[in-house]
Amino acid sequence: MVALIHPRLLSSLATTFYVSSCTIQVAAEVQDAYGQPIPGWSDVPGLVDLPCSVAPFGGSTENAERWRADGIIERITHAISIAGHYTAILNKMRAVVAGVNYNIVGAEVDSHATMTRLKVVLVQ
Repeated sequence: MVALIHPRLLSSLATTFYVSSCTIQVAAEVQDAYGQPIPGWSDVPGLVDLPCSVAPFGGSTENAERWRADGIIERITHAISIAGHYTAILNKMRAVVAGVNYNIVGAEVDSHATMTRLKVVLVQ
C-alpha cells in the first residue's frame, strides 16, 4: 500500500513552512509562602519545541466564535499548524509560539495522521 503523504514531506517543509516552534502548556497551580494558589503554566512533556506555523484564522464567523461556559463569546484569532499527529493536545491548554501565548479552543488532526491544526485565541 502506498502512502498518500510522502514520509519526508514534513521534513522538507520544515525550513519553508514550519518556520516557528510551539510549546504546549497545561494550567498548573503552585502555592505562595502563605499557601495561597498562584495560577501558572507548565510545559507538557513530549509537546515542546514542535515545528509549526501561525496564521490569522480565516474561517467563517460561525466557525470563528465560540461560547464559553461562563457565557463569554471567544473569537478565534489564529490557526496554528503543527507538523505531526498530536492527539494529546486538548482544549484549555495553551500554545506558546515565539513568546506569544494562545489559548487553545480547538484541536484537530488530519486523516493521514501527519499534521495537527489548533484553533486559538491570542492572549492579550
